[in-house]
Amino acid sequence: MSAQVLSQLPALQATVGPNCKILQDPGSPEFSQRLRRWTNIDHQTPAAIILPSNEEDCLKIVQWALRSSIPFVPTCGGHSAWSTIGEGGVIIDLSNYTHISVDEAARTATLVGGVLSKQVGLRLAEAGLFTALGNGNTVGAIPYFLGGGASITSSITGFGSDQIISARVITATNGGTLVEVTESENPDLLWAIRGAGQFFGLVTQLTVRAHSLSLLRKQAGLIWVGAFVFPLHRAAEVARVMKPLMADGQHATAGLMMTMAPPPARVPSLVISARYTGDEDPHVPFGPLYELKPLMVTGGEVPVQNASDAREVLCAKGDFKQFGVVGLHEYNEDAFVQTVDLWEKMVKECPDAINTAFNFQWDARPVRAPDVDSAQSLHDIRYWQNNLIWHTDVASRGKVDSYNEQCIAIMRGPDESRFVDFQNGTRTGPIHRRYRGEARLEKLRRLKREWDPEGVFTRQLLD
Repeated sequence: MSAQVLSQLPALQATVGPNCKILQDPGSPEFSQRLRRWTNIDHQTPAAIILPSNEEDCLKIVQWALRSSIPFVPTCGGHSAWSTIGEGGVIIDLSNYTHISVDEAARTATLVGGVLSKQVGLRLAEAGLFTALGNGNTVGAIPYFLGGGASITSSITGFGSDQIISARVITATNGGTLVEVTESENPDLLWAIRGAGQFFGLVTQLTVRAHSLSLLRKQAGLIWVGAFVFPLHRAAEVARVMKPLMADGQHATAGLMMTMAPPPARVPSLVISARYTGDEDPHVPFGPLYELKPLMVTGGEVPVQNASDAREVLCAKGDFKQFGVVGLHEYNEDAFVQTVDLWEKMVKECPDAINTAFNFQWDARPVRAPDVDSAQSLHDIRYWQNNLIWHTDVASRGKVDSYNEQCIAIMRGPDESRFVDFQNGTRTGPIHRRYRGEARLEKLRRLKREWDPEGVFTRQLLD
């Protein structure tokens, strides 16, 4: 299979020209570096890594792959668990093709190619703006928006996918076609890429809505970020106090209740990683936590574009990592305490999983309702089980996955009719849990048959 692909590459190189780099030697340092991913789960080695330098390169590469029946996957930040392919295919690495332009008057940003989330945040802040972004600085910005985009400012901005205004997409139609996607041109495709865009084509450009920094803390573009650390034996006590705090819509609190062993001491702890966008002193919304007298409290105001810098270590590449992300309709404090016990058992049985954190995520205010309907269907979800699974020994794969599944099962409860999955968190669970509502799912399937009937951009929505 690899020889078949390699034999086709000279024709591609002649078509795209010298500015499009094609890496073919898996033993070369650059190939190895480009191949690195956030997770080594299902890590494969392709026949080649292709680095387009512009949109025309992208179009020619897709057309070449379609003519030659060569499968491909795109990548930019390398965080996707699915940006891997074996020797019968190629990776289209967009990291040499990036640009950001901001229209301050219109409050929009146009993102090109493999631009990263941190780059977007910094450029917008220069213009006095921000948009919905997640916790990973090195996550590819365009795939973040396309896949739903859980945001640290969701109650103010909505999800990442809600920000999408228009796009340029290379689809599989007619052997590879570049199409404009706006409210007036291909509006149904715009509806679909707002939450399911990764299944419809290679998006080369995305224009997204931005918001004034004055909407954030003290009208200065700030977020209060802090942590409250407790010993695990106080989990039941802390869980009780957190229940009313997390449901208090009067205050704009959000964050994670994390069962973890934070570095450098690696002492198993319950860490409340908290955020607050309101203007009051944090002792007001988080007063009940201060009253519990934690082992340690940290906190301070941070510009929104720097709010994820403290989590840079979580973006490290390598090891066996994945997220277990499911939506929850309520917070069950007794169930949460059970997951704390489960985490302790996991780390005792699998010490290499010490970096794993079982996380319960909350936002005291609902996600901002979108202005238009879209493929995104998760606006009613206020709570998430958002586990970071991280271990180093391949022999622990099955055991650690089992503990993650048990944790999720405990927090979900027995009523399967209410199960919700984050749409960019799995590609194996029942699809109706990611795209909720019979009419929405049927529309997505119809559009998939229209734009990608052969499943070039995955078989999702076809099988």
